[in-house]
Amino acid sequence: MIALGGNLELDDIIEVTVDGLRDWSLSAGHAPWRLVPYLDGRSLSGLYPVAVNLRTGKLQFFLRVTPESRASWNNVLSPPTLSRKVRFSVGLELQDPFETALTLEQNPATLTVIEPGWAVAALATGATFALAFTWLAAATSFLMERGALRSGDASLRFSLAKVQLAVWFFVVFGAFIVIWLATGNYDTINASIVAIFGISAGTALGDSYIKSTREGRADELVAHGGSVDSIASDGLKASPPARQFFRDLLTDSDGYSIYRFQMVAWTVVLAAFFVSGVYYDLTMPDFRPDLLYLLGLSSGTYVAHRFPETLREARNGVRQDALADPASSRSDTP
Repeated sequence: MIALGGNLELDDIIEVTVDGLRDWSLSAGHAPWRLVPYLDGRSLSGLYPVAVNLRTGKLQFFLRVTPESRASWNNVLSPPTLSRKVRFSVGLELQDPFETALTLEQNPATLTVIEPGWAVAALATGATFALAFTWLAAATSFLMERGALRSGDASLRFSLAKVQLAVWFFVVFGAFIVIWLATGNYDTINASIVAIFGISAGTALGDSYIKSTREGRADELVAHGGSVDSIASDGLKASPPARQFFRDLLTDSDGYSIYRFQMVAWTVVLAAFFVSGVYYDLTMPDFRPDLLYLLGLSSGTYVAHRFPETLREARNGVRQDALADPASSRSDTP
C-alpha cells in the first residue's frame, strides 16, 4: 500500500508512505535509497530519495528532470496541459514497481503539468507579442517590400523572405515557452534550430541585397533614357488587403512562381512537423542534415530567382514612365 503527500509537480517535494518498507529493506538487494518514482509505469530513473525513514516507512523525493529520466518525463508530461491523472508507485529501477492503490481506475494521482499562474503569464506574454506583431504587419511595412505595379506606380507587397523569417521566429519562440513551462528545461535550442534561423536570416539578407542592387541597376537604366521615379518615390500605394497575402507570396512580376510555391510549401510542412514534434514529445525536433540542405536549396533557388525578378520590375518602371512621357526618354524603348 502506498500513500502520496504533497503536490505531484516538477521542482516540488513529495512524501511517499510505503507499508512494510522496513521489512522489505531487510532482504538482500533491497536498498530503499535506490527506489525511484513510477508514473504510469514509467521509471523516473536517477530520481532517488532525498530522505528515508524506515521506522515510519516514508520516502521524500525532490521531483526534477535528470538525464536518465528526461525521456520518461517528456512522455508523461506530453501533450502539454494543466494537469492529468496518472498511476503512481515506487520501485527499484528496471524492475516492477510496488503494488499501489493510486491507479487510474481506483484513486489516480494528479500530476500538475503546467502551473496555472505561469500558464496565464505565458498566455499574456504571447498574446502581447502576437498583437504587436499583428498591428505591425497590418499597419506598417513590417513584412512588406517595395515593388512596381504594371501601371508603373510604386507599391508595397508582402515579402516572402520576411514572412518565412517571422513564421520560424514564432514557431521556435512558442515551442521554447511551452517546453519551459512543462519541463522547466530552457536548454532546448539545438543545431537544427540554429540552421533554420540561419537559412531564414540568410534568405532575408540575400533578398535585401538583391533589392538594393535593383536601385543601382535602375540608375543605369535612367542614364539610358528612362526614369524610375515611380519605383523610388515615397508616395507608395496603400498596403494590399489581407486577401492579397497569399497572392503576394506566390507571385512575381511574371505571375505565379514555382520558386515561391516550393519555398512556401517546404516552410509550411516543416513548421507543421516542428509544432507536432513539440506538442507530442516536448522536445525541439532535430532535423536531419539532408532535410536542412533541402530547405537551404529551396531558399537559395528563391533568392537566385529574385535578381532577374527585381531587374524586370525596374525595367517595367522605366517603360511605363517612357510611355507616359516620351519626351523624357532618349531612346526608342518600346
